[in-house]
Amino acid sequence: MTGGSGVLNTLERWSPTLFLVSGVALIGFAVSMAVIIADSPPRSVFGGLGFTLSFLGLLGLYPGLADESPLLARAGSVFAVLGAVGFTMLFVTGVTQVAGMAPPAWPDPLQILNIAGILLGFLLFGVASLRTDAHARTLGVLLLMPSLVFAVNFVRVAVLGAWSPSWAPALLGGLQALAMLSIGYVLRAESVSHESAERPTDTAA
Repeated sequence: MTGGSGVLNTLERWSPTLFLVSGVALIGFAVSMAVIIADSPPRSVFGGLGFTLSFLGLLGLYPGLADESPLLARAGSVFAVLGAVGFTMLFVTGVTQVAGMAPPAWPDPLQILNIAGILLGFLLFGVASLRTDAHARTLGVLLLMPSLVFAVNFVRVAVLGAWSPSWAPALLGGLQALAMLSIGYVLRAESVSHESAERPTDTAA
């Protein structure tokens, strides 16, 4: 991957929007966990779509970080791609179930793509952002949040079980949505600030 890639540059321009739409989809994901105490097609649709868009937004950060932190940015991009693939599979599964069709028979081990993407993709991009001047430190901290929330949830499930306490899945899902919305907001504010700085000032005739 290189910072000059046309696809990555396009994702860079769309990154704020991708994160914002991701956050909206993940609100639906959190609501579905609050009202349905079981795996469900709507949850797969909202969760799959939300996290897929967030990983595409994450890839959009690569061009801005590649020059100052190439190793972290490149490694983070690999895990972002893995996460995007894994959650796209989850989204397709949900859509086929909602449509009343049999879902694809994905091999169970492929779920590791989702875990690796969230834990390592966001972590590596967050650290890379904090180590460079490409973005505000606020963004670097926010990029660490999805990994932290997922790690807390992973430990909770391992110790207490998937639905104990019953309110935890919805709360943690809501925190993921808030993290994505916050990342999108910060990126949008940075974009507006850069455009304002680059716009030539009017001069009196």
